[in-house]
Amino acid sequence: MDTTKPENQPRVVRLLKQILAMHESEIDCETCNQQLECLAELVTTKANDPKQLFPAVQFHLDCCNDCREEFEALLAILRAEQSGQC
Repeated sequence: MDTTKPENQPRVVRLLKQILAMHESEIDCETCNQQLECLAELVTTKANDPKQLFPAVQFHLDCCNDCREEFEALLAILRAEQSGQC
């Protein structure tokens, strides 16, 4: 039996590989914070769909309350600046 082919691997091995593959694109808070300003500017200018440009950041924001709060605060500041309120 050729165990290099996925269909010939034990089910547990296939499941573990799928779980690890799902988490390859995850980022930590520090990496997310490094990209927040750029993402916020894209959101406020509506230049592109940020979910397509920064899927890992968007995934992190969906899971991390602290980073999401920081992102929302940054958005509020940028929107206030754009509207002339600052």
